[in-house]
Amino acid sequence: MRPNDGDELARSLAHFIVSGAVHRLSSLRHLVGILSLSPNLPSSLSLSLPLALHYFHLLPSSTTFLFNLLIRAFSRSHHPHLSLSLFSSLLRSAALPDRFTFPSLAVSHASRNAPREGHQSHSHIIKNGFDSDLYVINTLIFMYSAFRDMKSSRKVFDFGFQVVDVVSWNSVIDGYVKSGALDNARKLFDEMPVRNEVSWSAIISGYVGKGELDVARFLFDRMPMIGRNVVTWNSMVSGFARHGLVSLARELFDQMPVRNVVSWNSMVSGYAMNGEMTAARELFEAMPEKDLVSWSCMISGYVHTNQHAEALELFKRMQTESDARPNEVTMVSVLSACAHLSALDQGKWIHAYIDKNHMILEDDNNLGAALIDMYAKCGSLETGVELFRTMDRKNVSSWNALIAGMAINGTAVESLDAFERMQESGVRPNDITFLGVLTACTHGGLVVEGRRYFESMSKDYGIEPEMKHYGCMIDLLGRAGLLEEAERIIRSMPMKADVMVLGALLGACRIHKNIEVADRIRNEFLELKSRQAGCHVLLSNIYAAAGRWSDASRMRSLLKEKGIKKEPGSSSVELDGVVYEFVAGDRSHPEADSIYSWLDKMSGKLRAHGYSPATEDVLLDLDEEDKETWLSCHSEKLALAFALSRAAPPSTIRIVKNLRICRDCHSFVTHVSRLFSHEILVRDRIRFHQFQKWLLFLQ
Repeated sequence: MRPNDGDELARSLAHFIVSGAVHRLSSLRHLVGILSLSPNLPSSLSLSLPLALHYFHLLPSSTTFLFNLLIRAFSRSHHPHLSLSLFSSLLRSAALPDRFTFPSLAVSHASRNAPREGHQSHSHIIKNGFDSDLYVINTLIFMYSAFRDMKSSRKVFDFGFQVVDVVSWNSVIDGYVKSGALDNARKLFDEMPVRNEVSWSAIISGYVGKGELDVARFLFDRMPMIGRNVVTWNSMVSGFARHGLVSLARELFDQMPVRNVVSWNSMVSGYAMNGEMTAARELFEAMPEKDLVSWSCMISGYVHTNQHAEALELFKRMQTESDARPNEVTMVSVLSACAHLSALDQGKWIHAYIDKNHMILEDDNNLGAALIDMYAKCGSLETGVELFRTMDRKNVSSWNALIAGMAINGTAVESLDAFERMQESGVRPNDITFLGVLTACTHGGLVVEGRRYFESMSKDYGIEPEMKHYGCMIDLLGRAGLLEEAERIIRSMPMKADVMVLGALLGACRIHKNIEVADRIRNEFLELKSRQAGCHVLLSNIYAAAGRWSDASRMRSLLKEKGIKKEPGSSSVELDGVVYEFVAGDRSHPEADSIYSWLDKMSGKLRAHGYSPATEDVLLDLDEEDKETWLSCHSEKLALAFALSRAAPPSTIRIVKNLRICRDCHSFVTHVSRLFSHEILVRDRIRFHQFQKWLLFLQ
């Protein structure tokens, strides 16, 4: 009988029990042996090892052979600790351990990271005289290497030097590599009398992992061609790709004599990590076989390059075209795409899928945090908060998602309260936590609290503020009109302020019409030689508002000279699970005529209810009528018109804009909300704006 044949084993087991053979000693020993050789059976026979142990204990006596079978089986099972219990039983029995007993124990200790028990087993090995046996030596080297105890590993190797083989050498080299002792690994590699493909692969992967790609390539070129297996090739390709040398990785990939799915995934992942999604997609489509990693790499790549609609489109394809089932890693990326697009309907479907497939929310993949983040960014904070409450284990990422979610939804006090509860629960905050806390202070205008939390970062928690934390503080102080204090903080920063920090202060200069501070910050901004359009435009608008038209024109000219294009305003809206995107002034949409017609009629209707276009904010040399036309084609207005002109518009309209919502659009949406019974949520790049009939929440 084949021990991995589940049906045959089930029939034999039934026969043993029904016939009464279990009461015959020879049959019972045979049954224990069969069950112990069958740990990896179908789920219906997942109790094979416990059954083996049960029948084993019925034996009046046992042999070393049966003990070894069970110790070996449990050492490779989900319950390796039971192998140690069996070894203790063996020592109490009439049987004696032999050279096959201890290697399985070493595997068990390694899998459980139990060095104390490993040393005890080593003592038993010496006591029983098996310390010169090659099989035992190799498993001891493996065990100590797994513990990262290279001193003991090398001691075993040196003691058995007269009998060690290439497997022994490779185990020590691999242990040195995984312990970060690459110099020791290289020294031993150079001393090897005989090397095989495992030897070469181990040392090459060590240099690849450390980023010493020139040495890795040198060794790879020296490696005998016949020994270059697909594992070595894959290590080189993934190493070059991971370190941004995608062209060199592709060169090696094209030279590979044989590729497997890992080879393709390494190359696709390399393109995706470096933002080359067109090349990644071309290779992905050419793959002869795609697995879960292939799909997940592409979806993650689209998310990290802000191509969120493409990420969701590919996820839908994965559902219909692939046998690969998404896992927690895939879902984190998909939820991030839903969050950025405010695609709540799709996010809810993903949540249902997660629940149906019993995915784990609280593990290191932070799926629970991704769900909370998605609900918060889709304007459904209550659902996110309720989900947080139901989570059994709340790690720092879960708390961070809750704190940041409350912050961007304008519930600053609740966000800070969550921060205090986080500390009471024993979870230590990190740098991301304080980013959420400072964001809450910024949106809530809590200057005193913001100063206190910012100072406590390094003083109480040993977390040095990074650029993003300084950016929050400058934004907080700038909004409060404390521009001089904000400027002093910039001057005292341990690093040179970047565009984000300077842009926050320039934004405050525009709001408070402080031309003096803007002039000083302009010089620092120009020194950065930045290709970011936002600060150029901000400075131009500041000067235009102050009537300094030549300076305003000069800043606009700089954009043209540098070939920098201003990021166009775009907005998206989800209807019936489909995300529609609109760009300011764009008329390419198939329903553009009806959208602009709706806006024209609505503007006229709103004027009767007090709406007046904020043409004074259009700092361009246009007449009044042209300024109104320019304002009418902002992307959030197009998205709103498209949603409300539907035959059955949704009760809640969620719009996401890539830039800040302007004063005119805010006023326009406010007045529209008073004529319709729909709740309107607009999330710009900073915060949420919630509009309801006769009621406006600026969150």
